[in-house]
Amino acid sequence: MVKLNIYLREYKSSSEGIVWFSFYVKSERVHFSSKVRCEKKHWDKKKMIVKGSDPGYVDKNRIIENIRARINNVFVKYRLRDKTLTRDAFLRAYNRPSDYSTFFEFIKANKRNINFGNEVTTNYTHKTVLKKVEDFQPSLHFDDITEDWLNRYFIYLKKDLKNCDNTVHKNLTIFKKYVLAAYKMGYMDENPFANFKIKRGTPSFTYLTEDELKILVDAYKAGVLEDKYHRTLEFFLFMCFSSLHVTDSRNITLEQFSDDSFVYYRVKNRNSKPEPIVIPLSEPLKMIVHNVVGTRKKGKIFQGLPADQTMNRFLKEIATELEINKHITHKSGRHTYATYFLSKTKDITALQEILGHSSLSETMIYAHVLDESKQEGVKCFDSLM
Repeated sequence: MVKLNIYLREYKSSSEGIVWFSFYVKSERVHFSSKVRCEKKHWDKKKMIVKGSDPGYVDKNRIIENIRARINNVFVKYRLRDKTLTRDAFLRAYNRPSDYSTFFEFIKANKRNINFGNEVTTNYTHKTVLKKVEDFQPSLHFDDITEDWLNRYFIYLKKDLKNCDNTVHKNLTIFKKYVLAAYKMGYMDENPFANFKIKRGTPSFTYLTEDELKILVDAYKAGVLEDKYHRTLEFFLFMCFSSLHVTDSRNITLEQFSDDSFVYYRVKNRNSKPEPIVIPLSEPLKMIVHNVVGTRKKGKIFQGLPADQTMNRFLKEIATELEINKHITHKSGRHTYATYFLSKTKDITALQEILGHSSLSETMIYAHVLDESKQEGVKCFDSLM
């Protein structure tokens, strides 16, 4: 236990004083008022309590005892963790709010402010991530979240849930957002992520090669697939030649198109990056739009499409039918556009603008194309030997 000095700070001009606490943390003095008022004659200097002669002695002593307990609890907590307690660390721990019994209660009360500006799909992802944390430790408290706890949770995601590196990275990055919010609002003494590095795995995604894309285009132009597959392939090729996500593709309208380009706002970044994105029209894209809309002049380009999950199943069946040995989904369309564009232009800055990425680091997942080009490029010197 820490050696506490609880005393009555007296004032010459008054018959009463205020109870103060004083002690040392690593040779640094800490002292503060309890805000408990007591007349000098009612203060027991030896026992450091208010005497029974004071009408409010029960409540006053209860406040004094609660402060004493809070001070001791901070020292005990740091001792059990074998961590060094400094004056600043003590004050932060002592003054920490205590209006939530668990970390999840804090999230529930503050989720709206923490996630202000997030899209619906992003909030759904956050909900899934936090559910994993709650499954791992249902009664998680602020004090439980340490660097050691993060290491154990990392192992849980990898070994128990068998999440891939990128999924683990995404889960920890989202969880970090809530932890830092709690830390900044004073609910945590230390930032457990200060020395914990979230390692990002090597990005992996499925895209079609030029030959594979041509197989799909030829099948589409020949009209050899039954109607449900033909419409699914048409929608998929639209994404391959427009760079759009599935949600943006569903919502795109004829009014957004001109003769040589179209303009749209990414649904995912509607709040964080509200600038319009201009996409030039390629001949294959013009063909697909013309085939879909016919003589219509307004409205959504694609209407009455099946659910995403259904069309992803159809895409799998189309790939099997056309002997393309890849598990393609709607996401493969945007990845195909990006990979093909970069392989032909080598212009990653232009690709960033087309994809609507807020930072070049997002676009760099396609940098493997540039690496391949370098390998091919250096072969130009082979003829000199």
